[in-house]
Amino acid sequence: MKISKQGIELIKHFESYEMKAYKCPADVWTIGWGFTRVNGVKIKKGDIMTLKVADLELIKQLKIYENVVKKVIMIKKINQNQYDALVSLCYNIGGSSFRKSDIVQLVNGRNFIGACKIFNLWSKAAGKRSKGLLRRRMSERNLFCSWPSPIVKVVPQNYEIAYKEI
Repeated sequence: MKISKQGIELIKHFESYEMKAYKCPADVWTIGWGFTRVNGVKIKKGDIMTLKVADLELIKQLKIYENVVKKVIMIKKINQNQYDALVSLCYNIGGSSFRKSDIVQLVNGRNFIGACKIFNLWSKAAGKRSKGLLRRRMSERNLFCSWPSPIVKVVPQNYEIAYKEI
C-alpha cells in the first residue's frame, strides 16, 4: 500500500508550504512541508527551500513514515483511508512516538472505534492544546473512519472540554 493523493493533500493542507525556516509551535526550526531535518541535517534559521525541492523532499520523507506504519501495523486488513490517516499522524508526531502510541495498539487489536476516539490525544504542542493540531487530528480521524470531506475547517468553541483526555 502507498499513501494516496488524498492522504498527501491532507498532509499538505495542515503542514502548509513554507519557503523560509520558521519556528513551529513546538519551538523547532521547520521548513517546506513541515520538515525539521533534510538529509539528516537539522533545519536552522535562514534556511530556504523552493516548492519544487519541498515536493521532492516530501515524497522522500513520506517513504520513511510509510515504512514505519507498515512495520508496526501488524494486521493486513486496513483500508486506504486508514493507512493514509496513520501515515499523516506518523509524519506529524514522528516514528518513535507513533510506534509507542495507543493508536497502534488499538489498530493492531482491530479496535478501530477505539483508535478513532483517541486521535485527539495527539493535539498538544509544547504541553498546550493546539487548535491547529486538534483540527488535524479530527481530520485524520475523519479520514480513518472514511467520513466524506474529512478536513475539519473549524474547531468547536468548547473544544477544551469536548476533547479533553479520556
